Amino acid sequence: MTVLMLASALTASAEVRLPAVIGNGMVLQQRSEANLWGKAAPGRKVIVEPSWSRQKYTATAGADSLWQVSVATPGAGGPYAIVFDDGDRLTLDDILIGEVWICTGQSNMEMPMQGFWNEPVNRSLETLLDAGRYDRLRLFTVDRVPASEPRTDCNGRWQVSTSASAADFSATAYFFGRNLIGALDVPVGLISTCRGATRIETWMDVPTAQTVDPGVLDSDASQDAFNKTAALYNGMIVPVQPFTARGFIWYQGEANLYNYPLYADNMAAMVALWRERWGDDRMAFYYVQLAPFGYDDPQGTALPLTIEQQVRALDKIPHSGIASTTDIGAAETIHPRYKDLVGQRLAAVALSRTYGMKGFPAMPHRMRSVRFEGDRAIVDFEGESGFVRPAGTLAGFEIAGADRKFHPAVAWLGAGNTVEVRSDAVPRPVAVRYAFRNLCEASLFNASGIPAVPFRTDDWDDVR
Repeated sequence: MTVLMLASALTASAEVRLPAVIGNGMVLQQRSEANLWGKAAPGRKVIVEPSWSRQKYTATAGADSLWQVSVATPGAGGPYAIVFDDGDRLTLDDILIGEVWICTGQSNMEMPMQGFWNEPVNRSLETLLDAGRYDRLRLFTVDRVPASEPRTDCNGRWQVSTSASAADFSATAYFFGRNLIGALDVPVGLISTCRGATRIETWMDVPTAQTVDPGVLDSDASQDAFNKTAALYNGMIVPVQPFTARGFIWYQGEANLYNYPLYADNMAAMVALWRERWGDDRMAFYYVQLAPFGYDDPQGTALPLTIEQQVRALDKIPHSGIASTTDIGAAETIHPRYKDLVGQRLAAVALSRTYGMKGFPAMPHRMRSVRFEGDRAIVDFEGESGFVRPAGTLAGFEIAGADRKFHPAVAWLGAGNTVEVRSDAVPRPVAVRYAFRNLCEASLFNASGIPAVPFRTDDWDDVR
């Protein structure tokens, strides 16, 4: 009996152990050197045999039991199998090759297809009823655990898209993935790692956060466990960090309105860290503009000031893009229901910028310059198309003179991608703002129905 127990223990200790994110039903990034890793007995040789190739990959577990290989993947396809053999064979089945995206942020990315209590998701029922048709869409959710030190693994498992699995999955991410499958006709794997009410500093390590704000740790004493600097980087990013992916989608920022001047730099620092740790400085990073909401701040402009930082981040982060939400906010909830549009717009940016699809403008218009001629301002925009002409004048514009008092303005489309703005109350304007309120009305749209981002031509942070 003792001999049998010893033999059993030795067999168990020799068996290859894989992290949760490497499992049955996963999607591996196509045409890449996909990372596979795990644990085995120290010094044990591990042979990895993917069924799509005759090639065998070999690694040796170190003193810490860790091993890793990079496996060449073909074009999209499957299902395949992978055998891991260190003397005992472990086989993973139903593996697809396609496109993999990491989906992260706070509650608006976390918000599931079934919605939050009293906060529904648009088109959720029809999407859930149809979810079983998308068996090539695979979903993995990282458990929400903060950590003071990097975790080596997480809890979670790959799931095939069904009404049950989609109901609890990030709605924004799910709509993004559905749109990719529709356009690319390849399997898509989505890794959701989100936690509501979290600031950006918790999603990066301490040295990186300190490059932006050397005193960032001073605020940790007042933060909950999920918001301490690096807590979610350690707990929810590191466990999936080696998993090869095409890029990231990000929906966060509401928790950083209080320190908005640092937001663009924080975004750039975080993305640089993630790309470095994933080993790919060209990984795409596409993110969502914060949506209008009635934040309670004295000036009424905390939101657009943060959005301004989000737009500035486009120039700081290579291979990035933004999905505009100027038209889909809600006064009554910080969680707008139109996650279908958010996912669609993120997918449009990815399909245009990462996959090279043509024929549609994917990015919102941005203000490029302004000039003042007499009683009017002429604002020039950069964009991939012209504006959609409204039935009447454009809403959401304000104009100010040297006294820095803004007045509602009349605006109309001018030549090319310009908008002309004026007000009888401001005979000599010096500044223009558009949708520069926590709650605003969108009126500028491109040919894809994507609204222009809010902007201002001044730098008067203290002016209403």
